[in-house]
Amino acid sequence: MVASSKQHSMAWSGVIAFLLLVLDWSRRVQGHNEAAGSSNCVSDEHLRLTAEYLPGAITVDAKSSDWNSVQGQTFSLRQAINPDASKPYPSDMTIKVAHDGRDLFFLIEVPGSFVYVEGQPHSSPSVALMFGVGDDATYHNMGGCSGITTCSSATCGGHEVDLMHFSISKAIPGRLYGANPIDIANGTGHDSFGNLNDGYAWNPHCRHYDGLGPNGFQGPGAQNDWRGAWTHSSIKNNYGLVSMDHPYGQLGSAGIYTFELARPLRTTDRLQQDVQFTIGEVHRFAAAFWYPFNNMPWSPSQHYSVNCDWVPLEVVPASVKSSTGFSSQVVFSMSSFALVLALAALLTSVTIFFWVRTSNKLRFASIDTL
Repeated sequence: MVASSKQHSMAWSGVIAFLLLVLDWSRRVQGHNEAAGSSNCVSDEHLRLTAEYLPGAITVDAKSSDWNSVQGQTFSLRQAINPDASKPYPSDMTIKVAHDGRDLFFLIEVPGSFVYVEGQPHSSPSVALMFGVGDDATYHNMGGCSGITTCSSATCGGHEVDLMHFSISKAIPGRLYGANPIDIANGTGHDSFGNLNDGYAWNPHCRHYDGLGPNGFQGPGAQNDWRGAWTHSSIKNNYGLVSMDHPYGQLGSAGIYTFELARPLRTTDRLQQDVQFTIGEVHRFAAAFWYPFNNMPWSPSQHYSVNCDWVPLEVVPASVKSSTGFSSQVVFSMSSFALVLALAALLTSVTIFFWVRTSNKLRFASIDTL
């Protein structure tokens, strides 16, 4: 009887913990454009991101040295809700994108004094990426299924946006977070260890981790496909850091936040919650940044965005010349030249062989006569 009571208590504890997790996720994201009203922000149509083909060059470790050959795009960070041109984020965000034919990589750099409070997500910086999934998905109102607070694929189908949100307050600089076996086994996009979460939304009020919906677990077919790391340029991380080293650096130090992220071009999503990247095509992209100014915790609506609308993101084929000046066409030319040399060598060898066989100048004596 006692054992049964303990089992029931543990079961209810698990249910309560799961519900608190979902409520916490909803609370954190509430407010994206929901109070925007009329916006005086004009989208910059010249902004564009290009994911160059760069195989075997990038390690996801929050170090930017392996990105030196990649050309990035600089964005002015503006308030996402009721943007005021006179009150932008004091520094620009630089984004670089590359792919290796399997994974898509992002490098995001934002200048800012080092602020970090362990376990307090709103007192530490955060970064988020958003991609259009459904045909009707809009940048404004996070998918644009307006006027509905209880969403489903039946009522909001076509408005899906794919979300990645990295809140660093539980993450050690330089360590890898996101996809992990424990959370993948649960079939959701939640990251229990570093808060690098994989989610989706139909509008600001209907946002969930991948695999979860208005009625809870949606069945198999979802997982966290992202992995990533972060650091700040003032942090000394030559030999690796552990949790007891927090806050990992001198608070208030000037420097640059670096976020390095990756996910597969294609995922196993069967629930219309992940964007599926295709080489040679252009996809809809957005990025946002939260920062606790004056050590005051930020609210979900107090974030800065790279634009007032989607930014085109093109995944470039290997045959297209990249900013490094090297392309697969060069590789093809070199391979073709090598093939010609090999054929010439083969023909020369065959010619010499037949010349030796048919030449009368060479006489051989049988050893039987010796």
